[in-house]
Parts: sequence; structure tokens; C-alpha cells
Amino acid sequence: MSTVKVKVKVSVLISHLEKALAEREARYENQEKEQAKYEKAVENYNLAVLKLIKSGKGTINEAERFRGYHPEKRKGKVAFTATIWLDEGSLPDEPKRPDCYPDYHYKTECEEITQAIRVLKLTDEQYVSASTYASVAKYL
Repeated sequence: MSTVKVKVKVSVLISHLEKALAEREARYENQEKEQAKYEKAVENYNLAVLKLIKSGKGTINEAERFRGYHPEKRKGKVAFTATIWLDEGSLPDEPKRPDCYPDYHYKTECEEITQAIRVLKLTDEQYVSASTYASVAKYL
């Protein structure tokens, strides 16, 4: 069995960690914009499906009156839940939900990457050890 020996320069590792940190910061900052874009896409998708239903392309399989509390009930409106079958080929592409990047993941990862960069900047060594590289490789 052969082993692979890799030498990674400290300066290269620092630059890659800084890049990973910048990517996480950009992802976190764009999260709200991506969510708003997704919600708009869902709204357009729902309108397209409703348009298909109104045009008679779907068949109603089941309909049930909503019997729970509904604030609009007082205005003379009645709510129904319906199951409608549509041909899969006629449906538009459903929007894909963006990945959520919770605050605690963002803060934890950024803190760990920042600490690793600080420690690596303090070293006089030209190359990092395998254990050091292994501990920060998950962020690259």
C-alpha cells in the first residue's frame, strides 16, 4: 500500500481559506434576495397552474369544503380544498427552493475559518502539517 505525501504551502492555504470565507459571506448576504426571488417564482408558478385549471386542462378529482376557522368567511366567501389532476407535461417547471444558511452555521464557520487564518499567519513554517490541513479541509 502506497501513501501519498502532499505538501501544502501555508500561503496557498491562507488564500484558499480567505476565498472560502468570502464565499460564505456572499452566500449569507444574498440569502434574503434568493428567498425573495424564490417566493416570486412560486407565485408565478401558482398563477400558471391556476391558469391551466381555468382553461379546463385539469380534472377535479376531489373537492372538500374547508370547515375550520377562516377569517374571510364573514365576507360571504367559502373556502374549498380541491385535488386537481393535470398532465405532467402541461405543468411548468416547479421552482427550486434555495438552500437555507442558518445564522448559527454562518457564524460558527466564519469564526473557525477566521481563527484558522489567524493561526496560519502566525506560523514561521513554509508548509502545513497533515493534521492542520485535515482540520481546515472541510472549509475548502
